Amino acid sequence: MENDNDRISREIIREVADNNVYREACRLLGVRDSVELAILTMELPLDLPLTRLKGLLGFTPDKNKGRYDHRLRRHVVALAVNLYMSAKKHVNVAEIVSRLPKEQALYKIQLAILKSLRKAYLLTTNPAGR
Repeated sequence: MENDNDRISREIIREVADNNVYREACRLLGVRDSVELAILTMELPLDLPLTRLKGLLGFTPDKNKGRYDHRLRRHVVALAVNLYMSAKKHVNVAEIVSRLPKEQALYKIQLAILKSLRKAYLLTTNPAGR
């Protein structure tokens, strides 16, 4: 069972390893390989403005009257928890973790993930904006 999970994880990462947005998001977040980040890179409509992405994932209260993509939100939460648990490795996350309570820190990390994905998308689609 564990071998199947590892194999599937490697396949997902291999599928998006050549994606410039994924590589840039990994660099911005300080992550080497992440299945959650790969899934978010593939499935999030990163061409939307950040405020629309926040509404799509339920970060803006009552934006869509409680209708948001729960599955993608779970991936963002899982990645945020993973970054929270290994905060000492990630300098940007360590600042957030050290000064906020757990719930607020997780929320801030989730927003940082979303902003990093959007920034990675903009940097890779518009190289003149660097």
